[in-house]
Formats: sequence, structure tokens, C-alpha cells
Amino acid sequence: MKHKTVRTEVSPESLRIAREIFTKNEDRLEAYIDLLLLWNDKINLVSRTVSRETVREHTIHSLIPMALNMLDDHSKWIDAGSGGGLPGIPLAICKSNSEWILNDNVKKKMRAVGDIIQELELKNVSVAAKSISLVDIKKGTGIVTKHAFKIDDLLRLLNKKPWGKIIMWKGADGAEKEIIQYGKNLKAEIFEFNFGSNEPFYEGKAIVVLENFV
Repeated sequence: MKHKTVRTEVSPESLRIAREIFTKNEDRLEAYIDLLLLWNDKINLVSRTVSRETVREHTIHSLIPMALNMLDDHSKWIDAGSGGGLPGIPLAICKSNSEWILNDNVKKKMRAVGDIIQELELKNVSVAAKSISLVDIKKGTGIVTKHAFKIDDLLRLLNKKPWGKIIMWKGADGAEKEIIQYGKNLKAEIFEFNFGSNEPFYEGKAIVVLENFV
């Protein structure tokens, strides 16, 4: 059994950059939040009790990989277990020169997301309403997923598909346990947020980047 896991601390500067990216794209991101909350009254896309401010913070949270330049090495991405479009829609809005597939096997959620994509006129986004195991993944495609899968479950579903990089939003300690439990060759880096006590939303959270051994 061979694992190579690195833990890297992420400074508040990355959160500042993510918030700047949000501000630069604020009109379209706020329009997305409007549509997400509108649909959430009909279909449970996010918690029914969540505040708009919390959804906005989830949107900023979705942009942190951009602040860390994690998306620059791939032009095609799949948001696996997308639900209501997080993190895929914010990333597609802010990185419009890349192609995105929003994937979830809950068809009613994907119908709502499809409507949101049309309303926002996102030409670089499509929808795949089926298991990620059934999605045709081209060589080098990147995958993002926000709190939708355990590491071993996602890798099992992907089987031998030629993904290039997987970016996962997780708790830092839980992610390390999942990596250890996976039991197969895996290269992983845990980017652990250290944003200070004045940012409680991000406490204990991390971005996990997985790569295949070459």
C-alpha cells in the first residue's frame, strides 16, 4: 500500500483573492444565487433554512481553487454530484474559457440546474443527469466535487476513467482519514484553510487535490 499525502496551509490571502473574483463577477454570481434560492423553494437543492449570506459564502468557498490557480492545467471539467450547481456554476461563470459538465444522478435537480444555466446564458456549461460512472470522461478532464462523495466512493465509480485531477471540498481531518482508508496508490494534497478566528465558516475546511500515480 502506497500513499503520498501532503498537508499545505492556505493563508487568508487566498480567501481575499476568492472574494475579489466574486466581486469582479458579482452581477452574474448574485443572479445565480437568486435562481438557486428561487428553485430551492420548489426542490431541495440546498438546506431550506439556509440564509442568502451563507449561500454567498458557499459561492466564495467554491472559488478558492481559482485563487490557488488549481484550474489552470485543464480546460474541461466535470462537477460530480453538483446538486444545485455548486461549485460548478460559480467556477463556470468566473472561468468562462473552460468547458463544464454539471453531473448528478438526481434528475429533478439537474432539470433545475438546466433551467438556471439557460437563464444565465452559460454557453460553456452542459448537464449530465446520470451517475458519474456513466459519464464519458475524456483523457485529462478535471473533476470537482463539493461535499458529495467520500474519496473511495468517487474513485470506485470512476474506475479506470482517464481523469486528470480531482478537486474535492472536504474537512481537513476527515479527508486524511479517507485517504488512508482508500487502500490503493494515491497521490493527495490537502490544502488546509488557516483563515483565522474571524472566519468561522472556513474553520476545519480544506481543498483536497488527488492525482493518479504515473
